[in-house]
Amino acid sequence: MNQLLILIAVVIILIILYFYLKRNRKGGKKLHALWKECRRKLHLPPKIADETIQRYMDGLKKSHPNHTEEWYLEKIIYDLDRDRR
Repeated sequence: MNQLLILIAVVIILIILYFYLKRNRKGGKKLHALWKECRRKLHLPPKIADETIQRYMDGLKKSHPNHTEEWYLEKIIYDLDRDRR
């Protein structure tokens, strides 16, 4: 009986872990794509673009705290698009 309960608990933990890791991988891909899009829109060498994005993100974090990195990157892309018009 105890072994069955332990087995069920392990299976439940593995299922939760699977979905957690799956969700995080998707988020990582999206973040990578957003960073890539920011770099492309800046038209700068990658290292300089990354430094510029990080500086801009730090400023946004001060004026708009408590948002996700995804939100900050989307805001940077929006601002870059708006400034190009």
